[in-house]
Amino acid sequence: MTELRIDIAGLPVAIRAHEPRALADLDAVYRRFATDAAPALTIDIERVTGFARERGPEYPAFARTLGADGRLHVERFDAEGDIDTGALPLHASFRVGPSANSLEACVRIALSVALPRHGALMMHASAVEHAGHGLVFTGVSGAGKSTISSLLDRAPARKIGDEIIVLHRPRDRWHVLVPPYLGPFDRTGIEHGTSAPLDGIHVLVQATRHARAPMSSTAALRELLRHVLVYVAEPRTAEHVLALVADLTRQVPTYRLEFRKDAGVAGVLGIAYPLGATPT
Repeated sequence: MTELRIDIAGLPVAIRAHEPRALADLDAVYRRFATDAAPALTIDIERVTGFARERGPEYPAFARTLGADGRLHVERFDAEGDIDTGALPLHASFRVGPSANSLEACVRIALSVALPRHGALMMHASAVEHAGHGLVFTGVSGAGKSTISSLLDRAPARKIGDEIIVLHRPRDRWHVLVPPYLGPFDRTGIEHGTSAPLDGIHVLVQATRHARAPMSSTAALRELLRHVLVYVAEPRTAEHVLALVADLTRQVPTYRLEFRKDAGVAGVLGIAYPLGATPT
């Protein structure tokens, strides 16, 4: 038996497999989140050489079915598995093909069910840190999440997250956390595990100007639910997610941010670069 025990936003997770090298794809990144705590989520992995079926129309998402026993069955051409949908602690098991991305996709699915039960959310977003606080950028595919965080990645700001972030409330305020996931971090310099208090969430709209306007809690709730990464094939997970996003939008300002692809957007975000250091 090989095992990775990690902590994601205070949620202890055990990822297990019988094959000695089954988790090797994750090891270098996920070991940075090591913990000895008893798991609130256990994920059993079986790596299957040659696992393949016809790619379904839902790809890259997973087809999902809720069983009478409350377990969520998920499957796509390169993986299949079952996830508890009760209260913590939860258990999930997957049969996965040889791709590291397939393996991580299964881990994300299990986390997307467990984290909301622990008071945390995964979101498709990027983030920067400025003056000790985090600014999050989300939006539809192609809205510019990676673009804007890269444009702002100059002192006194720095890019801290891209693609997937976790939002959680460890004490009395929400924070942004960079979770473990496989990505081009050697090139970007992003550090897994980076965390910062959350000052604002920005829903991106590409435009010909830079402008930021606050969103109402209702509009923010509706918009942010589109970008939370979660499999809500059953009502209990949906209830947790809805309650968390409602709390998030009450406590953290959410803005509609129009921007064109230049670093002048820093001005509407309150980021001032030293003279001559503004990126173009």
